[in-house]
Amino acid sequence: MKVAVTGAAGRVGRAVLAELKSAGEMGSGGGRETAPYEVWAVDRTLPPAGLARRSLLVDLKDAGSVYGALAGADAVIHLGAIPNTQHHPGEQVFTNNTAASSHVAASCHALGIGRVVYASSITVYGLDWQARNGGLSALPADESVSVHPDDFYSLSKWVGEEIFTMAGQEYGLHVASLRIAFVVGEDEYATRGGPREERDASGGLWSYVDARDVALAARLALEHLDELGPGNHPFNVGAAESHSRLPLKDVIGRFIPELAPLAASLTSSETAYSIEKARQLLGYQPRHSWRQHVQ
Repeated sequence: MKVAVTGAAGRVGRAVLAELKSAGEMGSGGGRETAPYEVWAVDRTLPPAGLARRSLLVDLKDAGSVYGALAGADAVIHLGAIPNTQHHPGEQVFTNNTAASSHVAASCHALGIGRVVYASSITVYGLDWQARNGGLSALPADESVSVHPDDFYSLSKWVGEEIFTMAGQEYGLHVASLRIAFVVGEDEYATRGGPREERDASGGLWSYVDARDVALAARLALEHLDELGPGNHPFNVGAAESHSRLPLKDVIGRFIPELAPLAASLTSSETAYSIEKARQLLGYQPRHSWRQHVQ
């Protein structure tokens, strides 16, 4: 299968390239099977050498460039986006990200590419607002929580999902939208991977995920798209435990007292962001924990 990975040079993109490259490796006898994926890297910068069969320099805002880059692919893992509003005006983030998703969806329709894994975001829920305004009826929070984008980035991610929902309905595209928690790269635990029980991380309910586990979820989603069928299928993607040394019962009680009754059962390392749907439908089991890296 020829898989084009947009945003391939980024934090998650590099992990996805490595995950797909290793998917055909065998553990016994030092032998290798033929890898089931031919991976194409599509980004404005090049990823590390050796991770992709092809590396294409593409501006996702340019429809023709996207069409040319995806021609011949069997599937797309669409990660390419400006990841926040910290260093770009919000309206630029929105127009960049939604244009990229539109161009990917339109190119897939025109080229007959039927499978897309889309990197959405936990931010589409606006969980800090939901937690303080009665939007959560149970914890852990699952995909049934209503969306409430609260900035241009989260709005761009939600509009991206709507674009792929339309493409599923009108074109028969099979899409998995991964609503990804706060991402930590494998080499970033010293700088951004430490637990956050002393900070208000209510925007993600103190969830996080290792980039390598996002890559695992992306590969599993790709492999299950045929059975999921046409349409856009959202999945929460996070780690198996909270990003806190303390039970979330205590952390949530401190920062979001109005949510404390729902958090009463979170007495150990349980996460408040449910990944049960991905576990059940994709076979997703996170492999990495901040506890392996942070004392």
